[in-house]
Amino acid sequence: MLPAISAIASIEMIRDGGSLQAEFVGANGSKYCLYFQLISEENQSGEFVRLGYEQPVVFERLEFREENRTEWRGINQVEVSWAHAKVLLHQLRALLQSDQDSKWLAAMEEVAGTEGEVPEAIPHVLEQVRHLRGDA
Repeated sequence: MLPAISAIASIEMIRDGGSLQAEFVGANGSKYCLYFQLISEENQSGEFVRLGYEQPVVFERLEFREENRTEWRGINQVEVSWAHAKVLLHQLRALLQSDQDSKWLAAMEEVAGTEGEVPEAIPHVLEQVRHLRGDA
C-alpha cells in the first residue's frame, strides 16, 4: 500500500518517445513513480507510431551511490488499475507548482481517462526511424 503523497518530484514525458511518469515523495519520505509505458511500432514507411500505453505501474525509486556516480533504480513494481492511477493523479493535481508539471499531468489524466489511449495533444506519428544500413 502506498503512503499518502506529500510532494511532487517531477511529471514528464520520458525521452523514449512518449512514456509518461509522475515521480512523487510519499509521507514516509520515499520516492515513488507512477509510470505509463508507451506501446509503439515502426510502420511500413519507417515512421515511429505511438499506439497507446500499457497498464500503469507504480514503483519505489531508490538511489544507489557509487564513486562519482548516482543511479536511481525502481523496486517493488506493482501494476495498478486505471482507476487507481486516476486517484493518484487527482492527489498530485492538488500539489502542482509548475506549468510544466501541469502540462504532463493533464496528459497523464487523459491517458488514464481513456485507459491507455494516446492523448490528442501528443502526435501519433513521431518521426522516421533511422537505421544504419550497409547501402546507406
